[in-house]
Amino acid sequence: MSHVPDINREPDYTRLLNLQNLSTWTLDRQREHGGDRTTYEAALASFQSHLRSQHIDGDRRTSALLRSRKVEKHLRALIRASQKAEQAAEGLRTAYAAHVAHVTALPGQREAKAAKKAAKKTGRRTAAGELTAKSLGKSAAAFPPPYDSPDLPDAAPAAGQPRGITELWKEQSA
Repeated sequence: MSHVPDINREPDYTRLLNLQNLSTWTLDRQREHGGDRTTYEAALASFQSHLRSQHIDGDRRTSALLRSRKVEKHLRALIRASQKAEQAAEGLRTAYAAHVAHVTALPGQREAKAAKKAAKKTGRRTAAGELTAKSLGKSAAAFPPPYDSPDLPDAAPAAGQPRGITELWKEQSA
């Protein structure tokens, strides 16, 4: 009994998630599309030679060429499509390889980024603490000493001097 493929079953492409399997598969697709392109190019050459040599009485010099180009454009489209498919298969392989490398390296990159961020945060806290201490030291030096200091004269105003703004206004208005 021969093996008959089950055409109603969906193909299993999950095996292509292995980079080695995907590389093999895409290289096969590239060879297949390259072979198709070669076949289409040979067919184009055959059509060109046959159709361009069909001269009918009453034709102008370029009539056969113009007629053949109407057919040739479809073969040229097949050639371009095969080239594009071949390039897309290669693009798929390289993009997936880059993706796998990126995903593999991602945990290490994230750990390094978190460590760098933590070091930067700790450095900022340390720097902020140092700046605060320096600023407080400068501020303390700029302020006068407390009132109970023996270096200060008596805080009460001398006789005849106004005690506040109200007394100053009273003197001015009198």
